[in-house]
Amino acid sequence: MPILRPDLEYIIHCESDGTIIGPISKIHAHLSGVKRTLTHYGTWGMVFHQVLGKYGIQLKNSAKYGVPKWDMGVGGHNPYIIRNGQYEPLGFADNLIKEADEEIGLNLKICDRLEDFLVTSQKLGQWAVGFVFEKFHYQTEFCDEFIGLGIILTPHTKVEFKDNEVIDFKWLTPNELEEFLNGNNQCCAPLILAFEKTEKFRLKYLNKKYELINLVI
Repeated sequence: MPILRPDLEYIIHCESDGTIIGPISKIHAHLSGVKRTLTHYGTWGMVFHQVLGKYGIQLKNSAKYGVPKWDMGVGGHNPYIIRNGQYEPLGFADNLIKEADEEIGLNLKICDRLEDFLVTSQKLGQWAVGFVFEKFHYQTEFCDEFIGLGIILTPHTKVEFKDNEVIDFKWLTPNELEEFLNGNNQCCAPLILAFEKTEKFRLKYLNKKYELINLVI
């Protein structure tokens, strides 16, 4: 592990298949020309309220994009954190917990297995539950990331903006969200892909009663 400066935030530099190379400063990773050529970890999370049958999306403040833009429920780069005096990369599940708390004040529990997630989804308590269901390489002309995509089921509609990155939050049915995204230049591009993948997962696993035998994802 290289010597890291305590005044800088570091994120996870990796290969396109997700193999971790090491830390890279967030500032350097976002430099023009670097952001789309050096792969780094990113966590995406779509938030869904099962009783309402609606997805929650956030409006990010103008400091990040120049103008406010709508984005998925929670998300962010995976940082390096200090544990027991050592820098460690934060995995997708732990980062989903971190982002859910910081961005919208959601207390989140993670299920590591699909079967556990489906059982828990039938009896949500006061905690939201999350599951990282897909990992993939996402590259455009603007960015290069290895993504862990999660779905978050929540019993709550109230949100709390803790880190000043989010300024608004709205709930939309899948049909409303699809219509909202159509030709809307005030939406972040990843939101479209995150919605498509999550809706496919939801319709397959969360739209009916489950036979928890031979589940395949």
